[in-house]
Amino acid sequence: MFRTLLSTFCLIAFFAQVAFAQTGSITGQVIDNNGESVPGANVLLVESGQGTATNAEGNYTISSVEAGTYTLRVTFVGFAEYNQQVTIESGETAEVNVTLRAGAIDLDEVVVTALGFEREVRSIGYSVQEVTGESVTDSRESNIVNALAGKIAGVQINSSSGQPGKSSRITIRGNSSMLGDNQPLFVVDGIPVSNASDGNPTENILFSGGASNRALDIDPSTIENVSVLKGASATALYGSRAANGAVIITTKSGQKDQDLRIDFNSSVGWGTAIIDGFNDEYLQGIDGYYHNGLPSDNGGYVEPGSPSDEPQIGRAWGPHKDSVSTQVLNDLGVDQIQTYDPRADFYETSQKTDNSINISGGTSQSNYFFSANRTDQSGIVPGSDLERTSLMGKFGSDLGELLNVQTSVNYINTGNQWMSEGNGPQNFLYGLNFVPINYDLTPATRQDGTQRMHTSSYNNPFWLAENNPYNSSVDRFISNSEITVDILPWLTISERIGIDTYTDSRKGRKNIGTRGVTSGMYDQKINRTQINSDFTISAQQDLNQDFSVELLLGNNINTRNYDYTLQEGTNLNIPNYFHISNANTVTGDEEIEEYRLYSFYGQTTVDYQDYVYLTLTARNDWSSTLPDDNNSYFYPSASLGFVFSDAVDFFDDSFVSFAKLRASISQVGSDADPYSLSTNYVQANPDDGVRGNINFPFQGINGYNLDFELGNPELKPEITTEYEIGADLRFFANRANVDISYYDRSTENQIFPVPMSNASGYDSYLGNAGEIRNYGVELALGLSPIQTSEFQWDIDVNFSKNTTEVVKLAEGVENIYLGGFTSPQIRIEPEKNGYGVLWGSRYQRSENGKLLINPESGFPIRAGSDGPIGNVQPDWNGNLRTTFRYKGVSLSALFDRQQGGDILNMDLYYATYYGSSENTEQRNTTYVYDGVLAEVNDNGELVSSGNPNDVEITRDRTYWQSVYGITFENFIEDGSYLKLRELSLAYTLPQSLIAKLPVRSLTIKGVGRNLWIDTDFSYGDPEGSLYGSGNAQGFYHMLAPSTRNYTVSLQVSF
Repeated sequence: MFRTLLSTFCLIAFFAQVAFAQTGSITGQVIDNNGESVPGANVLLVESGQGTATNAEGNYTISSVEAGTYTLRVTFVGFAEYNQQVTIESGETAEVNVTLRAGAIDLDEVVVTALGFEREVRSIGYSVQEVTGESVTDSRESNIVNALAGKIAGVQINSSSGQPGKSSRITIRGNSSMLGDNQPLFVVDGIPVSNASDGNPTENILFSGGASNRALDIDPSTIENVSVLKGASATALYGSRAANGAVIITTKSGQKDQDLRIDFNSSVGWGTAIIDGFNDEYLQGIDGYYHNGLPSDNGGYVEPGSPSDEPQIGRAWGPHKDSVSTQVLNDLGVDQIQTYDPRADFYETSQKTDNSINISGGTSQSNYFFSANRTDQSGIVPGSDLERTSLMGKFGSDLGELLNVQTSVNYINTGNQWMSEGNGPQNFLYGLNFVPINYDLTPATRQDGTQRMHTSSYNNPFWLAENNPYNSSVDRFISNSEITVDILPWLTISERIGIDTYTDSRKGRKNIGTRGVTSGMYDQKINRTQINSDFTISAQQDLNQDFSVELLLGNNINTRNYDYTLQEGTNLNIPNYFHISNANTVTGDEEIEEYRLYSFYGQTTVDYQDYVYLTLTARNDWSSTLPDDNNSYFYPSASLGFVFSDAVDFFDDSFVSFAKLRASISQVGSDADPYSLSTNYVQANPDDGVRGNINFPFQGINGYNLDFELGNPELKPEITTEYEIGADLRFFANRANVDISYYDRSTENQIFPVPMSNASGYDSYLGNAGEIRNYGVELALGLSPIQTSEFQWDIDVNFSKNTTEVVKLAEGVENIYLGGFTSPQIRIEPEKNGYGVLWGSRYQRSENGKLLINPESGFPIRAGSDGPIGNVQPDWNGNLRTTFRYKGVSLSALFDRQQGGDILNMDLYYATYYGSSENTEQRNTTYVYDGVLAEVNDNGELVSSGNPNDVEITRDRTYWQSVYGITFENFIEDGSYLKLRELSLAYTLPQSLIAKLPVRSLTIKGVGRNLWIDTDFSYGDPEGSLYGSGNAQGFYHMLAPSTRNYTVSLQVSF
């Protein structure tokens, strides 16, 4: 690999040497309005990417510049950006002196908003936050969703597992839909793209874990910037697809008149599993007696006196490793029992290589950009991996003075292999998390080929990794083309059409010999295609000296197709042969969905004297998933931006640089899933209660019956209404800034199944009912405490607090199931913070919340029924990034904080029963519960006696398994954390060192992720959920652990 990279580097360097043989330089001084020098100003030649900083006298020099015309850009905190065209001739030095203008805010500062249009920051009446492409790339995350974690106020990101390619969930301002998708729309270069996470419909996610989310396919090295549109006003032009917000990704492009530029980026990384919370003190056995875990007929041993004669009893309730009896040691002929670290022995050091090359340039009439990327990542789980190849080409050209054409083509192939997660023995974590420390998991098989394990109930994780991998191969094609015609200087029309299509081919295996499940395999294909077309007419006109107007009218046509096929075989005849012909029973499944949305929209912005901006939008959608006579829905929005620092001559510019107030009100609709209007037929599987199920086809004849969910031909769209107010304030020549928002969003006409009487023949009907309200505050702070010619210190802080209130459900509906078991489960309750209530067995308490204690046993008294035991919603989220720059050295640290948010730790529940959790190391110790003694009142009710508990108990095996271990309240853990999410150190070589090299810049960078975590969560990192990108967050059950990751990269520009 190293030799290949070195050869590639030398080849690029050779051609670059030829290309840049003829060079010149540019020099000059940067001063302010008062003629004082400006040290530390950033000086950049935009097209070449070459740059420097001014010295203490404000002087700068950029050498080895290829002859040509460039845009000279000079920036410094507290001054307006300066741009000037300069020409550099071969062998000559151009001298350009610059005077920076002190300014409140750069009037040209823009952000990317809906439909990919750029708007001035000062004119926007809603909240938008941007993340640079460099910040996304520097995180070295394969999934761009993870790369955004901790960088945007109001955005919550949850990763699901430590295996490569596993899904991540992103939500903006809470959950708005009861059972629908709560994730935002993803848009790449103006084209909506899929971020779907498609599981296997025949496998309950509870027993398999979540699938990848398709934002995984996007190559981070091609990203120029990411804009996150949070409110409904920001996303109103996208319609129902963006009811939950939008993530707008702009990819890199070449520029007109730009000389050839080559950017090469190569990184090598590794990661280690975060392993915490396990018993490493006690051996296999029961009640302190040792069992060695071998079969009875193959060396099995049971310590005399044990209440069980099974040497493979699968629990770690044996003796302490340092207190094994002399009889056991003599019987086995050893001095001590050898111990192992099963988790450390199983998990590997993950390895990752990431190589990309970007080529860009342009002529006076055109621009081009090419990119190639290859990512190879092996995971901590043996055999797990992620492979991604991405090829992109972007082209643009002026065809005459009025016509411009832009087109982009991106092909991605993503390969992924992983192990099953979730409940059940087919999951490798059952055999790994519960194995006692005296049992060596290797070798995984005996001489006869059968697997070996410390118990006959579970599978050896090494055997599963070798025999039962899951894999996926995705071929994806994203393309768009846009034609723009400038009919008049103030009037433009454009047509943009794009396609996003992919095929996901998956295979799953359960080899013969897998314990606890039937052998089998499946082949699955998922096809998704989305075609999007936008025709727009835009106009901009100054009405008079005070007023100007911008107008946008558009038509959108969006079609989406989903095609899923499955071929599944069970009861294999020959081991290790995963072909459908090897199965005794073969079944198939197919699902097709078609969707079309037809829309008209408009937006107008009225500008009064560049400090008052009123924006009005309107959109009307016609959806194919709603009734023919009621498939149209209209929603408007209005926003106001008032730059009061420009409106009144009151503020001292040296103190208040810029001050804007903003307010908005908006509505956006969201339609139903395809085929929700009618009651569908499904393949019959009747059960008469006596003879069991009859599976069709039966004796060659197929049978169907109506689904148990009744369709609703009168469905209406969900409607979201949002109010937002905020302020953007900048102080001390822009060296300090504050952006604050308050929002209140309600979603009515929720679409979800409403229970019906079984006498109707149906379980439920799909109806409009219920309301969810999200309200909260977001705060973004920026500060540059120190700014000199050689040193700069920047601080960025984000804070958000969101409350999700379930205002009401349907009449007669008390709660809605989101995930988990019958008990415990995650559900929706009609109350404040009612989305994501953890529900399960609990203890009975007094009126003031004290545990009621049985005065005879000293144990807490269990409540007679299940109830709320936690809530997954965090109290607040915040993060802080601090960056130090000294000459060419940059050191940056990102701290991320979540306060609150409960987790149902099902791994701890099972590990406690098996004695493999760290908390069970407190075995056979005495303990007094903090509570009050209970008594029975005259009504026969258990109440507090008023006397504090003083009954001492012994925490033996029976206690842990049959008292503590049967109440799920004990396994609710606080999901709060403070983590060093990212630490980076970079060094950019000065021009003096690379002047003789055929390179423009060279940077060496090291990045660490998850290096330090402070949390009370038992297993080290509370970020993880079995339900992946689904709505049932906070359910931690048999997941591969998170990882600490380290990366070293080389970035070279030619």
